[in-house]
Amino acid sequence: MKVDLHGLPLSEAKISAQVVVAEAWSNAISSVELIHGHNLGTAIKDYIQQYEGLRNDIEIVYPEVPALKLSDNGLGSTIVRFKRH
Repeated sequence: MKVDLHGLPLSEAKISAQVVVAEAWSNAISSVELIHGHNLGTAIKDYIQQYEGLRNDIEIVYPEVPALKLSDNGLGSTIVRFKRH
């Protein structure tokens, strides 16, 4: 599953990322690729990759979703996987 967030205002990108991750978990999808771009600033990338960003918001808004494992894909995207216990 891929979701293109680049070009969105940060507030919209945050909500979209949270909803997509929660929906992926609900639908047993093992990973999500969040496309944030790499040439027009890092606000969306920083939100996705910093602990105080997406991971923290998911813990608060969707506590049923397990911890996230993030991997920088290097081409303007981040792969989000769920840590299975």
